Amino acid sequence: MAEAPELGALLTSQSVRTGLRRAKWYAFDLDDALHSFREASAAAVTAVLRSIYEESNPPCSLKDLEAEYKLILARGTASAFIKGKISHQYREDRLQQLAQKLLREVLMESLELKMGVLDLLQTLRKYGHKIAVITEGPQDVQERTVKCLGLVPYIDYLATIKELVVAKVEGLFVKVLEHLGLRPKDVIMIGDSLERDIVPATHAGMYCVHFTSFEATYDEQIQIERFDTLKKLVEHAHSCSVD
Repeated sequence: MAEAPELGALLTSQSVRTGLRRAKWYAFDLDDALHSFREASAAAVTAVLRSIYEESNPPCSLKDLEAEYKLILARGTASAFIKGKISHQYREDRLQQLAQKLLREVLMESLELKMGVLDLLQTLRKYGHKIAVITEGPQDVQERTVKCLGLVPYIDYLATIKELVVAKVEGLFVKVLEHLGLRPKDVIMIGDSLERDIVPATHAGMYCVHFTSFEATYDEQIQIERFDTLKKLVEHAHSCSVD
């Protein structure tokens, strides 16, 4: 998607300027939106597998370990990791402790904000907007993630499915509006997933900004590839306060 022409059109849209300026809250997805979760997760998994590989006796191949790890993801349980070829090499508790400790440590060390995120958040705060993060990840993990990314000073509300007991596609965005006492037009939602962010948030009545490099538009929502684009739009919206 060629973003420059789209930016020009958005800058001249009165409805876009008005919506961005009048929104009381800007809400963000966390994983793969504000930071590169997939890259950090891949680095953490590689570190865990390499550690197990180096400690195994007799040695097993990284390829075999990767195959076993995929079973964990598919079955949703760490106990699957100790079945088959490597079940005789480790006690379950030792493997789980090692994997959990390394995953947590390396994942936190690998976290990195997407380019332009801090500048955007600072701009939003400058103009008096409040900031929320709406995520489906485990609350303790997401709280650690927000802290490690240095986002705590910028976030007014962290919404998780543990607190509101509903998934994004099942009404989480409506629950957030109710919890904060907001109208849909009071919130701009920014996310990377069309299915889990943009579509359900739009159904809840929010105006959305789709952070993606793919052609995946939905209704009349804004689509951006970089956060500095949204920063420019917000700044321009506030410079045209006579709308």
